[in-house]
Amino acid sequence: MAQNLIVGLIVAVAALYVLWRYLPQRWRGRLGRVHASLAKSPGCGGGSDGGCASCGSCGSAGDAASGAPASAPTEKPVAMPPSHRPGR
Repeated sequence: MAQNLIVGLIVAVAALYVLWRYLPQRWRGRLGRVHASLAKSPGCGGGSDGGCASCGSCGSAGDAASGAPASAPTEKPVAMPPSHRPGR
């Protein structure tokens, strides 16, 4: 009986998160009146400035004021070992 309640609670919380995740920004703004953190856009890349900048994983575009170019990520080739399956 307790397992059913726990699973039901987890499913309900997951369903509420999915609803909030895909809620239009206008409705999320109304929820901000209840609590300020409810108005925040979920995930990286949300918000009015186009980036969240909370985790630091979104790279910077370089310093436009100094004219320095943005550092390009270095690409490394990936070598795949040959398959050892018989018949190939």
